[in-house]
Amino acid sequence: MRYESTITSKGTITIAAPLRKALGLKAGQKVNLSLDKGGNRVVIDAGITIEQFEAIREKMLSQYPKRKPLTGKALKEASAKAWASYEK
Repeated sequence: MRYESTITSKGTITIAAPLRKALGLKAGQKVNLSLDKGGNRVVIDAGITIEQFEAIREKMLSQYPKRKPLTGKALKEASAKAWASYEK
């Protein structure tokens, strides 16, 4: 696929719809741009969407046992213990 695009006076370009579809790009999504090793082509890295990140995070976290969050009292005790060991 080859498409032509024009750079505006503000430096923006439009990525043709077939390319956006092929890359899975959505409106508002951030992309990473870099030069190839030869330094003469722009490489677009679509990265991942928030939804993809959340799915990956959930998959990773599911490998660890669930823990109850610290209570206020336990958090204060842990904080006090950390400060006490820091002062030494």
